[in-house]
Amino acid sequence: MTFEEDHAENRAMRSRTHGDPSGDATKSPEDIERILPLGLTAQEAKAWYRHDVIMPWIIKGLLMIGIASGLVLSMLTPLGEFLESTLTLHMIAQHFVFVVAGFLFSYGIDSLILVGSRLSKKVSHAYAFLLRVNSTVSRRGIVAFVVAAVFTAYWHIPENFNTAVLNEGAHIEMHFTFLVVGSLIFVGSKLLTKRMRHIAPIIVGKAMGLYGAFLLFTPSYVYSVYPLGEQSEAGLVMVVMMLVMDLTIVPY
Repeated sequence: MTFEEDHAENRAMRSRTHGDPSGDATKSPEDIERILPLGLTAQEAKAWYRHDVIMPWIIKGLLMIGIASGLVLSMLTPLGEFLESTLTLHMIAQHFVFVVAGFLFSYGIDSLILVGSRLSKKVSHAYAFLLRVNSTVSRRGIVAFVVAAVFTAYWHIPENFNTAVLNEGAHIEMHFTFLVVGSLIFVGSKLLTKRMRHIAPIIVGKAMGLYGAFLLFTPSYVYSVYPLGEQSEAGLVMVVMMLVMDLTIVPY
C-alpha cells in the first residue's frame, strides 16, 4: 500500500469519527498552491499548510493531553481526598474524572499520531494498520465498550471496591483501570454511527440507574467501607442521573 493510499484510508476511516485535520489532508503542497492566491510558490504553500492546517491539530492534541494530565494530577491534591470523602463522590464523581481523563489522553494522542501520519510514511502505515485492527476486532465499537463495561463492573463488585478503598496499591490500580476505560470508550466511539452515539449514553444510563435502584432499595450492607446511609444516597443519585439523561438525550 502506498503512502497516498494509506492517507486515503486514514481519512476515510476518520470521517466516521471527528474528521480529518483539514478536509484536504491528501492534497500535496502543489495542490494547495493551486487554490491559494496566484504567485505562491510550492514551498510557501507547504509552509502555509503546516502552519494553518497541521499546527491547530498539534495544539489541540497537546491541549487534550494537558487537560487530561491536569485532571489526573488534581486527584493528588485535597480535591482528590474530597472526592473520596463519601461513597457518592468516590463511586460517581472521582471515577468519572478518571474516565474523562483517559478519553482525553487518547483523543490527544490520536490527534498527534494523525498529524505524524501526514508527515511520515512509517507513521502513516502504522496508523492505517491500527485503524484496520480496530475496525476488524471491535466491530462498530462493540468489543471496546463491552471490555470497558467489564472493567467498570469489576471495580464495583463490593469486595473489590472495598479492597481498593483500604489498600493503596489496589486503589491506584482501580484508578488506572478507569483511565483505560476512558481510552476504550474513545476507541469504540470512533466506530459508532451517529445513531449509536445517541443510543450508547442511554444504555449506560440505564445500567447505572438499575444498579442505583439496587443500592437504594437493598437491605444489605453492600459497601462496608462507607456508612450505610451513603449507600442509598449513591443509589438515589444514580437513578436521578439516569432520569436526567433520558430527558435530555432521548428527545434528540
